[in-house]
Amino acid sequence: MSDDSLFDQETQVIEDAEALVRDSRHAENPLLHPYMELLNEYKRLFRHTRRLVRMGDRMQRNLNTLNEELNAHKNVLSEMSYIDGLTGIANRRRFNETVEAEWQRGLRNNQTLALVFLDLDYFKQYNDNYGHNLGDTCLIDVAKALQQSAKRCNDLVARYGGEEFVILLPDTDQEGAFAVGQKVLENIRGLEIPHAFSPIAQVVTASVGVAVTIPDSERTPEDLIQTADAQLYVAKEAGRNQMQGRVLDHDA
Repeated sequence: MSDDSLFDQETQVIEDAEALVRDSRHAENPLLHPYMELLNEYKRLFRHTRRLVRMGDRMQRNLNTLNEELNAHKNVLSEMSYIDGLTGIANRRRFNETVEAEWQRGLRNNQTLALVFLDLDYFKQYNDNYGHNLGDTCLIDVAKALQQSAKRCNDLVARYGGEEFVILLPDTDQEGAFAVGQKVLENIRGLEIPHAFSPIAQVVTASVGVAVTIPDSERTPEDLIQTADAQLYVAKEAGRNQMQGRVLDHDA
């Protein structure tokens, strides 16, 4: 039974009691006066109880609203903890959790998993000469270019640290991964961000390392990361502004 229904019933009881008091047949009854005092006290308690109940209902509604807002804020904060504050893309924490999850999915489904690891060429010289404000703008523009390089819903573009970025490509074979790597090079060069202090180009460029594998129980996600990082080093040693890649097989 709802509070309103209960209050309606109690109100009717009070009205019936007051009708008895007004009945002339009870005017000489010696119990009439104490009965009226008891009725008035009951009416006072009833009004007070009704106010308390309604106040409690309002407080509960307010509490429910506050809980909803708190949960919404928690969700926002949780999401923010996975976002790089400068570029707005995923951060390293999100990447670390996602690569582990995708590795396990690849294990279950025997699907390939690819990783593109890139570093902007001579970015220290860019920052030193153009200033950190333009350096930040450059990183933001590069992040957007990377998002244009990998558009599938399961692809993850993340800032790994500093001027290093990664693109995780679930269910992507060698051909597809290397194509994304080349697209990354083209899109970053296509930004045409001036870099007069780079010894290899007049615009900002990147070096890219790609690793592709089918996850198995003999290896871990760290093997994929280390291989992509090693290929990035090979690209740098070979002159930068290029991509190098490797496929991890079960014998490698």
